[in-house]
Amino acid sequence: MNVTPAVLLLCLLGAPPASSSDPLCAKREPCRVVETLDAGKDARGQALQVKHLNLGWVGIDTAGQSLGRKFGPGGRKATGSRAEGECEASEWWLVAPPRPAQLLLSVCNDGYGAAGVGEDTVTVSDNQFTHERTGGSREKWSTTRTLRLSPLQLMNESQRTSSASASGEVKEDGDFWDFDGLRGEVIRAAPDCESGESSPGERTLPYLPQVQVERGFLQEGWKQAGLGTCALESGHFLLGNQDDPKDAALKALLVASDTLLVEVRDDKWTGPSAKWLNDDHLELWLAPHAPEDLTGCGKPAKEQLPVQWGIRLVDGKVFPAFGSPKQPLGVERAELPGKKGYQVKVKLPMPFKGISVVYSDSDSGKKQELMLATSLVKFGRPETLNSVRVVHPQEATCAVKQGELAVVPGPARKVEPDVAVLRVD
Repeated sequence: MNVTPAVLLLCLLGAPPASSSDPLCAKREPCRVVETLDAGKDARGQALQVKHLNLGWVGIDTAGQSLGRKFGPGGRKATGSRAEGECEASEWWLVAPPRPAQLLLSVCNDGYGAAGVGEDTVTVSDNQFTHERTGGSREKWSTTRTLRLSPLQLMNESQRTSSASASGEVKEDGDFWDFDGLRGEVIRAAPDCESGESSPGERTLPYLPQVQVERGFLQEGWKQAGLGTCALESGHFLLGNQDDPKDAALKALLVASDTLLVEVRDDKWTGPSAKWLNDDHLELWLAPHAPEDLTGCGKPAKEQLPVQWGIRLVDGKVFPAFGSPKQPLGVERAELPGKKGYQVKVKLPMPFKGISVVYSDSDSGKKQELMLATSLVKFGRPETLNSVRVVHPQEATCAVKQGELAVVPGPARKVEPDVAVLRVD
């Protein structure tokens, strides 16, 4: 692995960039190849390299017109100053002959904030290119993106902001998304609640993905195939613990804005009985506001309150619960092979922005004994539900492979050689 902190490199060089004989610098003075980094090989065994170019200084207004593209020959000079409204220009290129070199990233560092200490850090490893940008002053921020080099696909991205309170406590907000695994989360710092109530602490809200699937799967295929690696698997215990991982499992996936698929596995099924809470059942929570937009301070306002339904698994019967929702909930079920579980398709009332799914397991049939959930749901608290991450088909879709849904990466990014694959603001 090769690590390239761009600002540090420029400082170490000391002298302004001189003309380079490299073809990427032809007729582009001032221009210098700072370093050439090994990026492994592509699927065909072709060697990959990343070249880092230093292109001197340019006025911020001029640079703004060029960002996202190869810097032109005009307006740049060997020396400059941020105090004079100028920034340091750099480019990173993917080189894999005989194909033309491809611009990966072009930046112009003006300090990225009033403190003037912002940096671009590039990490190159086997078939991967990661760019981290930091900046800010009192409030620090960073953005990070990792690009697969062959084929050119975005692998993950994250954003973070942090600030210090008067007491010196650092609070952080941000999010992360993994395009390969359809996994991610939102982080929200504890707010300063003026109500005097105790702070709910930092909240980590897993995303529930909404992803496009094949039409046949949406119509009938869901009854025969598992949700596989596309779905969000429950990672939270609201009640009890699990000694045997085969005892119970829960997965959930949105396959349309109004359609939820849930897969539940268990080694013993209970119900129906006179009290659905003591039967094996799902609990579905929906809320009208995105949970990351709520502070969690005090009691939720009436218009923020979530609603809840129970869905008994052995017969699919629906029970309105918290909030006494009046909207109909369409439920279809299909038994998994070997009576090991159920696939449940739920037609959801619209609109909603927060959602969570809970499986309540009762082997005895007398009480709730184990509760698995897609988020750390607190009863009646909308800020504890899952956020929804809509996955654009250009990012990824899901298709059945060997009896289960699997992530299908979106098409490789196709841009002109002189246009940056990673765009920055």
